[in-house]
Amino acid sequence: MKGKSTKVWLVIIALLLVAGIAGMVFVRSAREEGGQVLITWNNEIQGTYPLGEDRTLVYESENGQRNVVTIQDGMVFMEEASCPDQICVRKGPTNQTADPIVCLPNSLVVEVQAAG
Repeated sequence: MKGKSTKVWLVIIALLLVAGIAGMVFVRSAREEGGQVLITWNNEIQGTYPLGEDRTLVYESENGQRNVVTIQDGMVFMEEASCPDQICVRKGPTNQTADPIVCLPNSLVVEVQAAG
């Protein structure tokens, strides 16, 4: 009985591994170099900016929340954020679709999109 239980667990683990690898391949295949950046703050679109034009955008709220988004050399990154965890800043630059930069505490989302 014990041998059959081990085989079942091995099959389950193998299926989970295959599903995980398939998921990673799917996510990677959905990513591509983008041409523009869409910025949403507090669920409102702030603007769409070309990745080919360097600029720095500052978002400040009345309660002291602050984010600095920089588009430079065809990449976008969060240069500065007032959030405590700094995950959005540590994420680093990207030019890939399906690879958003999100600052949850400050409700700011930076998405790279295909050139439209």
